[in-house]
Amino acid sequence: MSVLWVFLDGVGLGPASANPFATLDLPAFERLAGGQRWTAGAAPVRTARHTFVPVDATLDVDGFPQSGTGQAALFTGLNAAQAQGRHFGPYPPSKVRPLVESESVFARLAAEVGAERLAFANAYPERFFRAVQARGRWTVTTLAASSAGVRLRGADDLAKAQALTADLTGEGWRRLLDPALPVISEAEAARRLLGLLAGHDFVLQEYFLTDKAGHSQDPDRAATVLRQLDRLLGALLDGLPHGDLLVVSSDHGNLEDLSTKSHTRHPVPLVASGAGADAFAGATSILDATPAVVRAVLAGDA
Repeated sequence: MSVLWVFLDGVGLGPASANPFATLDLPAFERLAGGQRWTAGAAPVRTARHTFVPVDATLDVDGFPQSGTGQAALFTGLNAAQAQGRHFGPYPPSKVRPLVESESVFARLAAEVGAERLAFANAYPERFFRAVQARGRWTVTTLAASSAGVRLRGADDLAKAQALTADLTGEGWRRLLDPALPVISEAEAARRLLGLLAGHDFVLQEYFLTDKAGHSQDPDRAATVLRQLDRLLGALLDGLPHGDLLVVSSDHGNLEDLSTKSHTRHPVPLVASGAGADAFAGATSILDATPAVVRAVLAGDA
């Protein structure tokens, strides 16, 4: 069994008011919630091959959750906000970086199955690597992957159809960085992810435009982002091998409440679909995601 983890930045489960999930037709999202819309009213789903549960992202810390400590907590299973003494973002703060470097899902799995069996599917342009070298400003996911010896992908991987841009289709990369880059469909993006999954025990894909859309408070932008994601998720659900597992999760709320620019304290969804999904059924916090993913990968590797 291999595990594909799709991380959606800034997606919570909130009331229907000002919530694009309550009004848009998103069939794949609804499939992932057992036929329900992604709102606070969605009931948990717990079966052998399907888990959909709301989990806490506040981590018993006052204030609004932020991406730096929230993602660190999500991808390590350790309470990064308490370690830092507050919610912090968007980058991992100094007290949290050692946790990400040594305890991330990538680090734990690399120690068991080898870094070559793991893939971070996002591609980054050269200017990202130059900025990191100049300022040392890693995101949680890039720090976690690079510290564990998991290769960060770039333009060459896009050309080989072995990576995805942050916007999935490559439109932004083509417009801003490389006019020669072909734009792909969400179905092709799903095929690329499933192709990576076929050769690895674990694959992570990060999508942050959900958080950007939430901060914009623009219903049209939110609709564009969610419909694009829905097409990707639908293709993944249709193409996922029976023996593999798809995990979808978030770090904090935001997009589900377009009445505010800030993050929210709403619970966030944790979804598992496929083989071993019941291992996630008891989750109550974002801290439970990485331990469950590690167990699933190691069970499949046994």
